Amino acid sequence: MEKVDYIVVEASYAGLELISNFIQKKCILTNLSFKKSWELMLTVDEICSAIVNCKINEPNIIKVLWKDMGNVIKIEIMDDGTPFNPLNYDMKDSDYGIGFHIIKEMVDYVEYKRENGFNIVTLKKFRKKCKK
Repeated sequence: MEKVDYIVVEASYAGLELISNFIQKKCILTNLSFKKSWELMLTVDEICSAIVNCKINEPNIIKVLWKDMGNVIKIEIMDDGTPFNPLNYDMKDSDYGIGFHIIKEMVDYVEYKRENGFNIVTLKKFRKKCKK
């Protein structure tokens, strides 16, 4: 049975803390391991920070959608700013951040698309990897 929850916040530094608290709470409620929780929290924070930090992008809101699909946690990060792919924003050149090359290692799937006036980053994290 799929469980869905979301948070909508102002695209601001204060909003980043609310998003972090939301992800942490969802990880605890779904009994996600510490390592996987940490990787998801870091990845979501990195992407949302890029959205807030990018001067070109001026979104009003950030919506984070959490879907517990059994073996897969799916997170969608949406903002209503100008077209902006935060996966191309390399934060390693700024004062903090890990950059997209590390994000790809933290989650099992990541994708950006622009749809209906929203930037959407989709993340997937498997609870257990499927054996090949």
